[in-house]
Amino acid sequence: MIYNVNKDVNRILESVAALKEVHSAYPDEITVFPMAIYRTRRKTYNRDAANIETDTSWTITIDVFKQEGNLTAIIDEITDKFADIGFEADVQQANQAGFNRSIITLIGVVDNTQKRVYQAR
Repeated sequence: MIYNVNKDVNRILESVAALKEVHSAYPDEITVFPMAIYRTRRKTYNRDAANIETDTSWTITIDVFKQEGNLTAIIDEITDKFADIGFEADVQQANQAGFNRSIITLIGVVDNTQKRVYQAR
């Protein structure tokens, strides 16, 4: 059975006290700051002889928005929490008119049997 990381992503983001809202899809309007919006993508990494998916590669993308000010503290907290469970992070700035934005891309492979994240390239 494939372990679904979506509930963990939501739980981790909800634990970041500075974030006022967390969404799994873009809302019609972005009016509350700071806000995080996440999406996940998975693909098979390994199957066993019985064709059971034992390992799944996950990519988590998190857009973090803040109307004014620096996002560094929030970004560091998010990336640290995901690093603690094994995800590797890449962060890019994507500021737009009216607000600051950072995009966090997290990559990891989940062992569906052990329910652990590891890096494999």
